[in-house]
Amino acid sequence: MTVSNNWLGPAEGSHMVVAGGCGGIGVELVKQALLNRIEVIVLDLPTSITDERKLPGVTYIGFDAGDENSIKQAVQAVGKQWSRVDSFVFLCGYPILPRRNLSEVSLKQWNDLIAVNLTSAYLLSTALLPLLEQSTSASIVTVASSLGYQVMPGMGAYATSKAGLVGLTKALAMENAPRIRVNAVAPGAVDTEFLAGGTGHDAAETGRTWFDSMSDKYVASIPLGRVATPDDITGPIFFLAGKGSCYMTGQVLHLNGGRMTP
Repeated sequence: MTVSNNWLGPAEGSHMVVAGGCGGIGVELVKQALLNRIEVIVLDLPTSITDERKLPGVTYIGFDAGDENSIKQAVQAVGKQWSRVDSFVFLCGYPILPRRNLSEVSLKQWNDLIAVNLTSAYLLSTALLPLLEQSTSASIVTVASSLGYQVMPGMGAYATSKAGLVGLTKALAMENAPRIRVNAVAPGAVDTEFLAGGTGHDAAETGRTWFDSMSDKYVASIPLGRVATPDDITGPIFFLAGKGSCYMTGQVLHLNGGRMTP
């Protein structure tokens, strides 16, 4: 992707905060933002902010999405660097692996997952509102999941969190219009570390055999014939964050290769 006068994403020189910016989709998103001369602050787990994931010119702030005080401190750090935020992209999230039915999910596992996948989106979005309100073209983009619409056995806790994230997105959109637009993307499977439990989690402990064992069947059900790559997701995120979607709010873009058409 190169800079273009027809670029429909955030404006050159705008300020973007990416929560979960060290994951597969996040790293690609930040790369494309830099190519289009967008300034970026990344929030992520300290264990995820590694040298191989860090990009020059980006500010990285370590935080724990499951801890309210850590979230407050991260937002304060953003405010010390910038007087406004033009776009906020929420990418935090992880599944419980190996897959298990809800009856096998402990209360701690449930609470920890909801805290990261849903509650942190609420805390970050509301805490960033004062900075977003200083922008003339503010946008929030959350990353939900097709599992929030079509539940897969053993992924009930994750599906619940992502369905809740869609509801949160729509509520924020209604409450903050017209100053701030809020939309979501809902990807199907994307070929990233997420399939092994998420960036910052121990892939050796979780592994992605759960997906590999069913990948042929899954791919066969996708009209476009393949699992998504991070590039397939970043374009729609930029669209929702930028001027091309200036008349959209409270909407969900489904990015699943045609596998599901809600």
